Amino acid sequence: MIRYHHSVSANADTEYGRTRAFEDTTFSIYNPWANEPRRDGFSLELDEAKKILRNLNDHKVRLGEQNRKIAQLLTMKPPSQDPTTVAANTAMVGDGKEQHGAYAGGAEAIDQQLAYVTELADRIEEALAAIGQNEQDQTKTIKNVDPGSQPPGKL
Repeated sequence: MIRYHHSVSANADTEYGRTRAFEDTTFSIYNPWANEPRRDGFSLELDEAKKILRNLNDHKVRLGEQNRKIAQLLTMKPPSQDPTTVAANTAMVGDGKEQHGAYAGGAEAIDQQLAYVTELADRIEEALAAIGQNEQDQTKTIKNVDPGSQPPGKL
C-alpha cells in the first residue's frame, strides 16, 4: 500500500508566486500489519496506485494538448488593423506587454493543473519505485536464506 501524509506549513516554498501543491506532502509505503495508528491522509492498494498513475499520465497528455492549443491562441493576430478588430484581439490575447487577454487566465489555469498533476504523478511513481525496491530487497534476503527459492511474484 502507499500511504499519503499531508501537513501544512506557514512558509511553504513558492515558485513564480504560487504555492507548490505538494510541498508538505509525502507518500510512503504503508505496512497494513503494523500496529501504528493511521494519521491524516489515505492509503492506496498497489493496483489502485498504478491505475491512478495511468489516469494521471493520460490527463497530463490531455493537458499538454490544451497547453499547445492555448499557446497558438495567444499568438493569434487580428485579421485586420481596424480599431475594433485590434481591440477585440487585444481583449482576447493581450497586447504582448502589460495587458493580458482573456486567454491568459485559461493558460495559467492549465499550467497550474499540469504542474499539480505532474507533481502528484511523480510522487506516486516515487512511492511505487520504493515498493519495487523493497520487494527486490526482500527477494534477495529470501534467496540468501534459501538459495533454491523462487520469488512469489513480480510487481
